[in-house]
Amino acid sequence: MADTKIRNEIRFILNGGDVALKDIAPDATLLDWLRLNRSLRGTKEGCAEGDCGACTVLV
Repeated sequence: MADTKIRNEIRFILNGGDVALKDIAPDATLLDWLRLNRSLRGTKEGCAEGDCGACTVLV
């Protein structure tokens, strides 16, 4: 039977390390989190429209 437990966090791997985020605002973006919380300033915004694919995240 599939695991039906609801999780209130986002989990992902960033530069080889596990990250688990809780209490993230629903309008927060991964771009802002990477730049502001992790100081990964090399991450850039593309078109800001969702058309060019620069903001694509592999899930």
